[in-house]
Amino acid sequence: LHDALPISCKKLMAAALLWAALTVPAGAFDYNQSVDEIAESPLTAYQTVYLGMPRADFDANFSILSDWTFYGSTVSFTERAERTSVVKNVSVTEGIEIFSADTSAKGKVLAFDNYFKTTDKATAKSIYSRLVATIYSNMENFPVKQSDKEVEWTQDDVSITVAFDGQKDAKGQYIVYIRRYNNKILK
Repeated sequence: LHDALPISCKKLMAAALLWAALTVPAGAFDYNQSVDEIAESPLTAYQTVYLGMPRADFDANFSILSDWTFYGSTVSFTERAERTSVVKNVSVTEGIEIFSADTSAKGKVLAFDNYFKTTDKATAKSIYSRLVATIYSNMENFPVKQSDKEVEWTQDDVSITVAFDGQKDAKGQYIVYIRRYNNKILK
């Protein structure tokens, strides 16, 4: 049935599913659930963002979600969206950022990151461990590179990297990210 639907209908269904999955009251999202959703299907994000998708589809999906702040741009090769939750006095910001081939609406996504920012190191370590463990259980191949700060898998022309360096950035945040990129185009 899915393959028989016209592409515009598929896009509408994907947007509706994304809306249903990601729209919750502000500040109430469960970052562990987000980590699991991202890691269970590591070639996509939220079953909607994927390599090669048109930039306009990302804009359409994330600009309408009430609990996400969308940072669109017509002059930058990157765009992003973020949302923040505070649980037991620990703030976690979940974000997604795309990198496109050009700034037009038809520009194809060449890479995208999901990231989690927090001032709590134990929370960041937990997110990193959870991402790595869940991806391990869902990838066909073993990692091509692994250290205590980074794990990388390759599946065909896609590289997937999960990283956490254990250091605060300039804003005092620990950042855990999962990056997907086309390894034939980007090195």
